[in-house]
Amino acid sequence: MLFLDTSAIVSYKREEEDTVSYLEGNEPWFTSTISIYEFVEGAMWQDGVTAHVARQSIGGVNSIELSETVAMQAARMQNELRGTGDEMPVRDLLIAATARSTGAELVVADSDFQTGVLENVMQVTNLAERSVK
Repeated sequence: MLFLDTSAIVSYKREEEDTVSYLEGNEPWFTSTISIYEFVEGAMWQDGVTAHVARQSIGGVNSIELSETVAMQAARMQNELRGTGDEMPVRDLLIAATARSTGAELVVADSDFQTGVLENVMQVTNLAERSVK
């Protein structure tokens, strides 16, 4: 089971070769409702489509709603990050905490999730790094 950050969803929609080859055949795909918001809002703005059309375009990605448990986990992660002198945007923390709650591999296509704190508590695969190597 793979848990996709918004960057991985966008990379897949752009048909970026490394992302497509990594994701296809590794279904089911999950994401946070926050990533759904980020993707839909971006598609509405950039592509001029409705929210419904944007969401339908990623119909193979199942969303997991935020919960109090996820919020508590995100707060713990932010506290640990601050202890190392680092910090993450709240949206990214909530996405990471949602992924962690599922036990799934978090798949990203940018550097937003590159912290030792996250990598110590969950599997994070950065497809952008894989394409550089």
